[in-house]
Amino acid sequence: AIESTMDIAGKVHQEAGIDFEFVDFGGGVGVPYTPEEKLLDLDKFAEVNVGLFKEKLEQYDMGNPTMYLEPGRYLVADACVLLVTVNSVKQSYRKFIGVDAGFHTLLRPAMYDSYHHIVDASKMDAPMTQEVDVAGNVCESGDLFARDRPMPDVEEGDVLGILNAGAYGFTMSSNYNSRPLASEVLVTDGKCNLVRERETFEDLYDKQMVPPHLK
Repeated sequence: AIESTMDIAGKVHQEAGIDFEFVDFGGGVGVPYTPEEKLLDLDKFAEVNVGLFKEKLEQYDMGNPTMYLEPGRYLVADACVLLVTVNSVKQSYRKFIGVDAGFHTLLRPAMYDSYHHIVDASKMDAPMTQEVDVAGNVCESGDLFARDRPMPDVEEGDVLGILNAGAYGFTMSSNYNSRPLASEVLVTDGKCNLVRERETFEDLYDKQMVPPHLK
């Protein structure tokens, strides 16, 4: 991607006479979503890509523009865990674990079929004994956090942790289906601080106004 972008920028510089202040390559710095994936080697990433950037600058005689990267997801993805409580365990044609959040809270699994690792925080060391679907609390068939996911013997009342919720988590959440937004808790050195209060139904009604003829 950097090579292609620099080839385009180089031709624009040479043919249109434009001197760039910077070249922005956007995002694309990945994070491990599954336990098997490894952390990105940032030193190797920098060595290869900065080297290629400088090589293209010299090839097209582009001067000294700044190289921009936008690694937002890499910085915040695994900084957040969505904690949900199991409110139902249902054995049907599949086994469903129902929780007290839904795709209005974390949209990525339903929208993109994105993988978010899920752990039973109430029994972290328990062995995996089954494959289950982890379902949200919005009445739609697509409201799933995971399908055929290996899990231990999950029980009602267990707290599950849905990992990597820091990127596109709260920012993509909504009041869909009249659901209040979740609270946010900051954990630093083992100390917890509430940094956003949980919304209430009263908060949803706060800005609504009834026209006089309907009162």
